[in-house]
Amino acid sequence: MSTKTDYTPEEWNTVLAAPYFAAILIVVSDMNFAFFKELAALSKAIMASGVESESDLIKAIALDFTSKETQEELKPELEKIQSHKDPEKVVGAMLDNITSAADLVTSKSIEDGETYRKWLVYLAQATAEGSKEGGFLGFGAVRVSEREQYALDQLAIRLGVTEE
Repeated sequence: MSTKTDYTPEEWNTVLAAPYFAAILIVVSDMNFAFFKELAALSKAIMASGVESESDLIKAIALDFTSKETQEELKPELEKIQSHKDPEKVVGAMLDNITSAADLVTSKSIEDGETYRKWLVYLAQATAEGSKEGGFLGFGAVRVSEREQYALDQLAIRLGVTEE
């Protein structure tokens, strides 16, 4: 098991940024007016994970996630991604950052690495399910659009997470 103290400040920021990237990956995959609901779903899922998880690492991430200092410290991480103008490069950069964070956690603890990878996919799924997509006046809408599902599938493949 790893703890926050096993990471340098830079490494910890990488680990903390990955949940944002997982959510943003979903949001940009199918931009719509409900992205605020989807990001709120991310926050709710992280907070619930912090309470329910048996992993000390997930609890520490959830605790730091709520800190205003953390939000400020992560701005450079997020700005690096936003510097790409091509949407495909943005998605690629996000997937690269998420994978790097997962590999970093795995290098500290294989058990935490597996938990963290599954947690990132769970957070992306919760983000995707944060609002209904498509339809007309609410009829025919779906929880997860085809584009969001594709992004979820790409994330799961990249992280080596399979459905159980």
